[in-house]
Amino acid sequence: MRSSLIALALLTLGATQAAQAAPSSIFDAGNDGWTVSDTNPPFDSFGGSFTPDYDEAGQFIRYTDPSSMSFFFEAPESFLGDLSAYYGGVLRYSQTLSVQTPQWRDDPDLVLVNGSGLVLVYQNPNQPGTGWTDYAVSLSAGGWRVGALDGSFATGAQMQAVLGDLQRLRIRGEYISGVVETTALDNVSISAVPEPASWAFMLAGAGVLSAALRRRA
Repeated sequence: MRSSLIALALLTLGATQAAQAAPSSIFDAGNDGWTVSDTNPPFDSFGGSFTPDYDEAGQFIRYTDPSSMSFFFEAPESFLGDLSAYYGGVLRYSQTLSVQTPQWRDDPDLVLVNGSGLVLVYQNPNQPGTGWTDYAVSLSAGGWRVGALDGSFATGAQMQAVLGDLQRLRIRGEYISGVVETTALDNVSISAVPEPASWAFMLAGAGVLSAALRRRA
């Protein structure tokens, strides 16, 4: 009887996790709907939209600087909409650059825009290297700014407002000034902070299963 309850609990947990599948792009079968926008912050000029190149061997996407404007990788629909559940979570991604200098630091690395036009931006302390560089950015108040890199720090309410109706997620591709660079992107994901009840459920299930296995042994 207890083994049946354990199995049911694990199946229920798996179904819950599947229903709440987090946005993710690992590019194992194509560009996953990502595009590239050629634009200039604060995004009042637009140079066009493009399809990024897909590296089938490495399973990542990349694009070469198309103009003197700035280019950004644009997230597909699977990363947009009501992401309220991910407030306080983490946005992760990896990038690599073909060249390193001269650095261009005037653009945000990340841009979030909601349906009301509220824009939040973020800049990492370092740009990607010529090898893969991993980033993990908290989706909470603190490092995000309103409108521009010199704007006021975003409040928790503003972060929630953007995540509750996310219409655009941009990841920077333009890191070099005066030189044509190629920027690659991989392993993009958004994860939520597990709810205490979920942790308790998983730990309880693991404890019961462990005890049952010890008795069986």
